[in-house]
Order: sequence, then structure tokens, then C-alpha cells
Amino acid sequence: MIIPEYGRRLDENEWAPCIDMLLSGEHIVLTTHMNSDGDGLGSEVALAAVLKTLGKKVSIVNPTEVPTNYNFLRNIADISVFDEQGEDLIEEISLADLVVLLDANLSERMGSIWNHVSFARELGKLEVLCIDHHLDPEDFADLMVCETYASSTGELMYDLITAMEVHVGKKLITQGVAEGLYVAVMTDTGSFRFPKTTPYVYALAGDLVAKGADPNEIYDQVYNSLKPQALRLLGAALSEIRLIDGDKISWLFISQEMLNETGSKLFDTDLIIKYLLGVRSVRIAVLMVEMQDGRTKVSFRSRGDVYVNRIAKKYGGGGHKNAAGCLLRYAPEKATQMILSEVRSFLKSSEIVNKK
Repeated sequence: MIIPEYGRRLDENEWAPCIDMLLSGEHIVLTTHMNSDGDGLGSEVALAAVLKTLGKKVSIVNPTEVPTNYNFLRNIADISVFDEQGEDLIEEISLADLVVLLDANLSERMGSIWNHVSFARELGKLEVLCIDHHLDPEDFADLMVCETYASSTGELMYDLITAMEVHVGKKLITQGVAEGLYVAVMTDTGSFRFPKTTPYVYALAGDLVAKGADPNEIYDQVYNSLKPQALRLLGAALSEIRLIDGDKISWLFISQEMLNETGSKLFDTDLIIKYLLGVRSVRIAVLMVEMQDGRTKVSFRSRGDVYVNRIAKKYGGGGHKNAAGCLLRYAPEKATQMILSEVRSFLKSSEIVNKK
């Protein structure tokens, strides 16, 4: 596992094992985490385009459907959504030389895809490569490049692809690749606002614009393409936000009933959490969503030195210092009581530590 110190890039030599693995594979399957986002999707379509240019057979197989605001990305229609009943995609995985997981470092984040990847790997030649930037990686891949200093997986993909250009002696960042990488970096940096948005990130974003990415059009497509049902969900949700503990904690629970009444889907909840952190006094924001199977999806956001990834990790999840999540195998009422109690205790302990 390669984890360099903060603020530097991996050079061509350090990327070499990853490049060798990609160039050695003939049939490559790319995937990302459940409930995919701009970073995972942008990284996938960019890498897929590069590998196809290099003559590889490439498929993108994701565990859940693509949020509609990313439908503008080139070749996004080529992404298949995995279904355990779909024999074609199971066969696709079993015949692959290499499976590449992007923007996740836990095998369970692949959903049911992992079961088939693991089985095919045991049978023969299949290898697994993981490229990610989150904390607390699981040791499950044949090669894992986990750059926790990076702003996004898109930043890592930019570095990897530019290293590949040196290796193969060919320009690989076309306009389509630049668009995918720009989406990845823009979304995971909160439109270039989050703490890991270093001068280098601005420089690579500028290079992607120079190579064809249109920042105005991309921003408009990602953030101004709400479906009516998503807007209805937002309206219903805003009235249900609660503030507790001296307005230091905000939380919201979204039920299946609320999703059904507004005609919304799970990915429509992603735009809501930023409102939970909109009050300046809030230190931790918690969004809980009831899943169709009765489990509860929990997303955390925080300010400053409040490491919400530690809460998520305690419940089998993970993420960043200030943005993390987990999936609880509990019904909503129990999950809400458990998580709010945990968050209250965690915030108090964090405040005590920070005062010392």
C-alpha cells in the first residue's frame, strides 16, 4: 500500500506497479461504491476511455444506478447496474483479468459485486486493483493505492493518467477524459472549497479546462439539473431538520414514506445534507435515510477537528475526517436513538480534547 506524506504527488516510478497491472490486463472491469457520486463516476469514465484508447476491452459495472445529474458524462450510458440475477454481468466479471475499484477502500462498498469478484479471484487469474483516497483502508486488493492526502480519486486518476502518458509515449487526456476528471475533482472538493483543495488541485483543474472541460457547463449539469421529485423531497425534508445540544448537532431522518410520497430515489437525498451544516453553530450534521430493506443509511458531516469518520468506522463504515457514512442493520427508530446518542457523546469528548 502506498501512502505518501501530505502534499506531494506519486511520481511515474511510484505509479509503475499500477500502470503495469493495467497494461497487462486485456479484459478489465471498472466499478465504484454503492450510491455512486461524481468522484467515482468521473474517475470511471475517464479511466475507461484511456484504457479503450490503449486497446483494452473495458466494462463498467456498478452496484447501484447512476444519479441522473451525471447522465451528461460521455459514455455514461455504457455503465451497467449489477443484478445478481443477471448472468451476463456475472460472466463479465468471471472472464475479466482485472477488476478496478475506484473511490472506495472497503470490499463491502462494492455490494453484491464483491461476492462474485472474490469467487472468480479464487478460481484463477483475476486480480483486484483499488485506487482511493479515503481513510482506514481494508487490505483486500492485490494492489491498493490509497492516497489519503488527495482531494479526490479524480486527482489520483489525473496523476495516474499523466504518468501513463509518459510510460506509453502518447497523449491520453482527451476532452472526454478531461470532463470526467473535472467532474470527479469538482464534486469531491465541494466545488474547490474543502480543506484538501491545494494549489496543485487548482493547477490540475486549470489543465483539464485547457484540455476541453467546460467548468460552467459541468457545474450547471451537476448542480442545476434537479428533477421535480428531488425538489419536492428537499421541501419536505427542510421542515423536518432538527437542532439539538445548543444547536451544535443537526439531524434529519428521511423515511421510505417520504421518498415514495415525493417520488424520489435514494440518490436524491445527497443534495440535502449540505443544508444540515448550513447553520454556523452546527459541529456535526447527521442524515439518516430508511432503506427499502429496513436498514438505515447514515451520512455524517462536520466542521473543524471533529473526525466523524471515527463514528462511521465504529459501525462498519468510513470516509473522510469531515464527511463519512455507514449502513446500520437496524430499523429507523433504533438507529436514530443509537446514532444520536453516539454523536452527542463523541462531540462532547471531541470538545474536551480540543480544549486541552
